[in-house]
Amino acid sequence: MRNGSPGDVLLGFRPGQRIFIQGGPGENVGLSNLLMDNPGYARGVEFWSSLVPGINSFDYGSLPGDAKLTTFMASTALEPSITAGRTRLIAMPYSEVAELLSRTEFDAAIFQTSPPDAQGRYSFAHSCDMPPIVWPNAHKRIVFFNEQMHSLPLGQSLPGDAVDLAIPINEPLLSPPPNVSRPAAVAEIARLAAGLVPDGATVQAGIGDTPAAVVAGLRLHRGLRILSGIITSEYQQLAESGALDAGAEHVAGVAWGDAAFRNWLPQSGFAFRSVLETHDHTKLAAIPGFVSIGSALEVDLTGNLNLEWRSGRRVSSVGGAPDYLRAATASAGGLSIIALRATSGNGGSRIVPTLKAPSFAGDLVDVVVTEHGIAQLTGLSGETRANALIAIAAPEHRAFLADARRRSAI
Repeated sequence: MRNGSPGDVLLGFRPGQRIFIQGGPGENVGLSNLLMDNPGYARGVEFWSSLVPGINSFDYGSLPGDAKLTTFMASTALEPSITAGRTRLIAMPYSEVAELLSRTEFDAAIFQTSPPDAQGRYSFAHSCDMPPIVWPNAHKRIVFFNEQMHSLPLGQSLPGDAVDLAIPINEPLLSPPPNVSRPAAVAEIARLAAGLVPDGATVQAGIGDTPAAVVAGLRLHRGLRILSGIITSEYQQLAESGALDAGAEHVAGVAWGDAAFRNWLPQSGFAFRSVLETHDHTKLAAIPGFVSIGSALEVDLTGNLNLEWRSGRRVSSVGGAPDYLRAATASAGGLSIIALRATSGNGGSRIVPTLKAPSFAGDLVDVVVTEHGIAQLTGLSGETRANALIAIAAPEHRAFLADARRRSAI
């Protein structure tokens, strides 16, 4: 291993190289700024990354010099390079992303880590989703070790003798925008959905304001266990309110929050693991009472879900949702909850008659919750299922949905 400077990374780039860079909360903003400020150095390089909508906004596929990007979730930030054919989107569940990365060789992998600990190990800290899967397959491993990144005692790390180039930095980490008060509709959804979760359940919640609000609504529960791809500051609220089982191991892949939340993580008791563990179907399905809390852009009258398309534009991909919904369905006493507002920002109904290209079928969904109520779908089919969903749609859209159901004989 040798220590170096950011410029050494640029000088190592060659056309045709396949290079992995971190996405999610572990994205290295200093690296993206370096690439933008030094156009042409990434000429002909193919970057691979698991970028996350709502967290990552830099479009590596639009870098000067015909750089390419391969990633796994669409977002509006990547729309220019996807349209131009410079970003290749491989939309698949997170468990399949992990399997693909585990068998893909990289010329180099660039990670953001904490400074080396007493054993010389570089912690992936609060961003363990993909790095532990990738580094064994990389011919060259580069770490930007950031003074502002905390080593986590229950996280995964990179041994010092596996590092080829180490670069010290002191840069702010990605953080979400400041919290704002949640709309009354979201608060009501959280209240209804939280009431469905039993004490002692093992809980997973997806990214987004509505699932996060449901998590916050679990503060008065007791004996909860966590096995989730992502945790946010709402999980700190659960820990501090006594909702979590103090004797259990709580596991996540990444943590997304502000500096105060990251400062809490070293003593949180949370273990951070790769997607191979956090999204493993066999492990998840074997957990009794596994509860998945997710959201959707739209739900149709058969319960099918749209997680990807808004007004004809692809704004996301399925991510880990299929993994968790399938696990909840297979779990003894498990429960899959989809929580969403009944209307979109422009007032349109998010419960729709039918979806032309659903992200996945409604037979994985036990319950749909809006601010207007709860639709228990398990065991229902046809007209009864449609009626249950119409009943929780916004009142101004129910007549239209009922008429659509009659005309299509759902």
